[in-house]
Amino acid sequence: MRTLIGYLLVMTSSLLLAQSSQELRSRYGEPDRERFSPRPGIALTAEYGTDGLVCRVLVEPPRPLFGEQNENSFMSSDAVTEVLEKLVPLTSRGDVIRSILTKSGCNEIGTTDYLHVSITRTTHNCLPLKPEREMQTMVIFKRDACQERHK
Repeated sequence: MRTLIGYLLVMTSSLLLAQSSQELRSRYGEPDRERFSPRPGIALTAEYGTDGLVCRVLVEPPRPLFGEQNENSFMSSDAVTEVLEKLVPLTSRGDVIRSILTKSGCNEIGTTDYLHVSITRTTHNCLPLKPEREMQTMVIFKRDACQERHK
């Protein structure tokens, strides 16, 4: 009986320590970053500007906040393209200013600089028939509120 009461006390106290997103927001204000799961196998971390709108987005395979990282985790290029098209539709990007492609061994880094946004995609191309090649994609918005945050 004592063991059961002790167990219940431990469980109750651990539940009291855990805090919801709403509790953290009410205590500390709105977050400057959030993490989402737009598709299975894809994590999206958004960083906000002083105006509360997205300034930077990192699209990568889900990784634990703590613990061991899986370095061999990749995303489907088609899936990343679909996420990008919803996040930053072609019509909102503006004209292409320049494109840069860097290759080093199996890795390829491609940056397309548009009028309103810059998109950098990093892929691992040693297994060309495998659709999961995307390592990471970074989107940077070119708004004044984004520049103010990163001064």
